[in-house]
Amino acid sequence: MNDNSTSNSTTLPTYSGFLFLVGSSFFYGSNYLPVKQYETGDGMFFQLILCIAIWTVGFIVNCIRKFPTFYPLPLFGGFLWATGNVNTVVIIQTIGIGLGMLFWGSLGLITGWATARFGLFGLDANEPSNQVLNYIGIFLALISAVFYLFVKSETKKENTIEVEESTNSTQVLIGRDQSDKSFFEKLSPIKKRIIGIGLACISGILYGQCNTPVLLTTQSHESKNYLDYMFSYYTGILLTSLGYFIIYCIYKKNQPSIYPEIILPGLVSGWMWGAANVCYFLATNALSQAISFPISNCGPPIVASLWGILLYKEIKGKKNFLILGVGFSVAIIASVLIGLSS
Repeated sequence: MNDNSTSNSTTLPTYSGFLFLVGSSFFYGSNYLPVKQYETGDGMFFQLILCIAIWTVGFIVNCIRKFPTFYPLPLFGGFLWATGNVNTVVIIQTIGIGLGMLFWGSLGLITGWATARFGLFGLDANEPSNQVLNYIGIFLALISAVFYLFVKSETKKENTIEVEESTNSTQVLIGRDQSDKSFFEKLSPIKKRIIGIGLACISGILYGQCNTPVLLTTQSHESKNYLDYMFSYYTGILLTSLGYFIIYCIYKKNQPSIYPEIILPGLVSGWMWGAANVCYFLATNALSQAISFPISNCGPPIVASLWGILLYKEIKGKKNFLILGVGFSVAIIASVLIGLSS
């Protein structure tokens, strides 16, 4: 079903794009607060619940947009995102959140920005007005990610709980009993490092490219509003996650790790992530992928870190505050420079 209102692009003022990026940063950086206090096992069941909630957001947006034509290509974008997110379970187990986030965040930032900036894979190039400011901003955005690697946090739970603080990727909580280690955790340190870094690089590339099918579809069809292709994108996320969960159940001989108490918090978490991505697509409508994507990588770690300081008191000490302060400053400067380059 197609409606004339969906075939026309939505013209948004430039400043609205930056406001939507503030919204996306808040939700990306906050969406795992509802599940932080709950056990999630190996993360596979949690991811399925998360993706079901994400799909419902896409369905609501699809209804609001009056059911625009369903194009299959964005499904592949959902596949890329969900595949990158599944990898994070193993990455956290092998090299930890800090190093994993550094690799997948940096590669995701570079590949996502470069694809839009230089017009890779058939996209139209998004050349900023001021290339020098854009390049400096990208460099500083990469540097800001390094600071978070050196921030130490405290947890209050008896089991080991690890949280990924990322941007366009999901954050996977993994709570595990030390007596029930996975296959990957039993590997030698060298093997774990090789596998972890390799998968982190793969996930980074997948995260950086997950929006490319949506951009290609927008570019080649009448409607230039990214929201008109969101339902297809979110459907790809759900179908891929469901497929991986089925494979996981087969691997576990129909004895998957299921934690019923995570269902409602997981749904809330998914709704927040879905809302964050809606804000991101609206920002891209007003700006461009070459501008919105790098900035969207800078804000969520700041929000997540502030929650850790103000709400959970996990980040303490002058040294940590100093490192975070420098990292925040670099990220904010990077965002301003990228914004000015538009």
